[in-house]
Amino acid sequence: MSDEVAARPLRIFLSAGEPSGDLHAANLACALMRARPGLECAALGGARLAAAGVRLIHNMDAGFSVMGIGDALRVIPAVRHVRDTALDFLDRWRPDAAVLVDYPGFNINLAKFLKRLGIKVFYYICPQVWAWAPWRIRKIGRRIDKALVVFEFEVELYRRKGIDVEWVGHPLGDVFAGRPLDRYFLERGPLSGAAFLVALVPGSRTTEIERGFPVKAAAARLIKQARPDVTFAASVVSEEHARLVERLARREGLDCEVFADRTYEVMKMAHFALATSGTATLELAHFGTPMVVLYRTGPGGLVLKRFLLTTPHIALVNILAGRRVVPEFVYWRDAAERIAETALSIMTDPACFQRSLEDIASVAAAVSRPGASTTAARAILETL
Repeated sequence: MSDEVAARPLRIFLSAGEPSGDLHAANLACALMRARPGLECAALGGARLAAAGVRLIHNMDAGFSVMGIGDALRVIPAVRHVRDTALDFLDRWRPDAAVLVDYPGFNINLAKFLKRLGIKVFYYICPQVWAWAPWRIRKIGRRIDKALVVFEFEVELYRRKGIDVEWVGHPLGDVFAGRPLDRYFLERGPLSGAAFLVALVPGSRTTEIERGFPVKAAAARLIKQARPDVTFAASVVSEEHARLVERLARREGLDCEVFADRTYEVMKMAHFALATSGTATLELAHFGTPMVVLYRTGPGGLVLKRFLLTTPHIALVNILAGRRVVPEFVYWRDAAERIAETALSIMTDPACFQRSLEDIASVAAAVSRPGASTTAARAILETL
């Protein structure tokens, strides 16, 4: 280590893409700065990282979230520009380590160039190679120095490939601990009088909402015909998405309450949910909410699924349980009728509903315990 590097504060670069990654990266940055006062952080990230006091190289709030090959090809030039801008900055700033947070499509590629710069690379919230495209683990192993995994069973998977790995816990536990629920909304808000509340969880990306919410809304309309006592609600991350969901609900003839930034309150209050596959299923499990999980894809995606997936399930709750504890649909045609029938079969059968509650509770323990950010920060600093 040169005298110049030894004299300056420790520097860490973080790379996060989507809103959830930005949030987990911000919690990690705060834990790092608490553990090492004076530490300097720079990042590719969004509003959460900026609010944590991290210097943003590029604001990723707009992101490069894509669905389908066409979308992926369209954003390649922008992705390369952001990557090259970041690498140019890092070549001058010379961080002591880089921490990649989720966002595998971008971060696995970025890791290759970070290694060429001689930067030590950690991966926090590693790609789910145990669920699909398992050959990626070899590429990851060549490009990172240490994997910080969020599920305990991942340790052996990485260790078998000779990759330095440590289980740190799931970052959702820190999110739940740091995000108190709005008691007024729960007790006196517009949903407090609902006899039976069904949450429509649309996802966090515009394309995801546009392609998936209409089928949820159509299924909800059929549920309403069978159960007039049901109230429907959706919560999204922004006012822009709220307007989009309202417009799609009206188009499908569905009366649905829509809120911005009340996701956990709606999940907590809901008796049931129609959820987009992803982290939202784990969040619903934390709140003990039975669900049907939906993943929207096209014919090409259905073909690729046969070759890429290594698990029979798409829902994280089912993958963690190792069995089907909630129904799931991978669809590209209108499956509203089948979705509604499946949801009603659980909602109207007390024994089935109770069994669903118990199965979900067994999964919730894996994601509800706080401390992942602190453990990951300690692992990074101790390695350095």
